[in-house]
Amino acid sequence: MQKSRNATIAIMIAILLYGILGSIKLVREINIVYLYIINPLFWIILSIALYFLLGKNVENKKSKKPIIEYTIIATLVFIIVYMLSGLFVTFGKNPYNTTITGLLHNLWIFGSVLIAKEYIRYKLINNVYEKDKIKMGILISVIYVIIDIEMTRFIGANITLFSVMKYGIQSVLPNIAKNVVFSYIAINGTYLASIIYQMITNLYFWISPILPNAPWIMTAIIDTTIPVILFLYIRFVKNKLNRFKSKENLMNTDPRNIIPLVIAIILAIWFAIGIFPIKPVAIASGSMEKELFVGDIAIIQKCNANDVNVGDIIEYQMEGYTVVHRIMEKNQRNGEFYFITKGDNNSSPDRDEVREDQLIGKVVFKIRYLGYPAIWLHIVQANEQTVEVETGT
Repeated sequence: MQKSRNATIAIMIAILLYGILGSIKLVREINIVYLYIINPLFWIILSIALYFLLGKNVENKKSKKPIIEYTIIATLVFIIVYMLSGLFVTFGKNPYNTTITGLLHNLWIFGSVLIAKEYIRYKLINNVYEKDKIKMGILISVIYVIIDIEMTRFIGANITLFSVMKYGIQSVLPNIAKNVVFSYIAINGTYLASIIYQMITNLYFWISPILPNAPWIMTAIIDTTIPVILFLYIRFVKNKLNRFKSKENLMNTDPRNIIPLVIAIILAIWFAIGIFPIKPVAIASGSMEKELFVGDIAIIQKCNANDVNVGDIIEYQMEGYTVVHRIMEKNQRNGEFYFITKGDNNSSPDRDEVREDQLIGKVVFKIRYLGYPAIWLHIVQANEQTVEVETGT
């Protein structure tokens, strides 16, 4: 078949309609049939049809090898970073079925689909002339992102601004990052790199006996950052192979210039969510004035009961929220420590004693005014508490 933009767009629209129908699962009674039979066969048959209808594409052999090499490196980095993240949090049992039967199920249900989808992406992007490839790459990326959105989670659910924002950061943003880099790989004449990245990273989740119990924001950062860095390296490789690119242009696109900034941002976010031994807490009440004001950030050092004394300001856990108050008394009964606490701006001590298992840490530093965004987020998320904010009275 001759290259045709209209035919390519028509196929993409058909994929979009099928994907939307499948994602909302209008006929709930056939979910199992859809998952095990309809969906894999749809993508496999479509990929085979495009193989015969669209003919053979000429791969860019000059860029194919370095793209695959960088993709393998990015894949290994992804797995290593995930494993290292477990050192900051805890490891838990893999929720997937890691038996041979479970692996075969995952390979058929998900593996066959992702391989077919990447081949289809590659065939469709390269079924148009060079000037239209970027447009087709953007279009197929948008379509793939849309059909991967789990629409059923929003049907009849109590939708809040925070739940939408969380889903966007946790699922949609990494999906966009991966689709952008996979389409860019297809534009540059190969599909094997995209398949390698997805199959190896998925196999890690499918067969590893344990996985880190990482916070959702932590996994979202990893899932988004690695594809972005891979994209920058592939762009750099493409520019190096372009003999018309100046040395200055190459230096400007060298991803090594931006990686330190990316790492710094990741570490800052991980610090903000309490991955490290110290963490920030936004002060949302005036109970500790004149020491801590509303909108301040208190830096909390995680510790145990032996590390705190009378006069220290501590953070402790209550049901559904945390409190930052000063220790007035420290007592020990039956081998367990108990604390009497009080807000500096309060007229009387807190009603309940604080047990040592409620202790989170003590305040070691404070920063003025930087806590207002966290307070706003706390208000937005309502009962869905993922950012610790001091709410003592």
